[in-house]
Amino acid sequence: MKTKIISKGFTDSLVGFFIGLMVVVIVAVSVVIPTITSQVAGLTNVSATVTTLLNLLPLFIVLAILVLIVSLMRF
Repeated sequence: MKTKIISKGFTDSLVGFFIGLMVVVIVAVSVVIPTITSQVAGLTNVSATVTTLLNLLPLFIVLAILVLIVSLMRF
């Protein structure tokens, strides 16, 4: 009777990748972005240009997370 050896290395790394991905997304969405948004909203003595750039900061963080996700998708 022959038994097959099934390699679970790819499946294990895929599960680990998605768990890590969910942790990064949850931390970024629930902690980092609201904190930055509330801090930018509390600023009073800054110019219009600085306010515009600081309002774009959460967008840049989301783009950095997307680049990080795409770069980690090497199996």
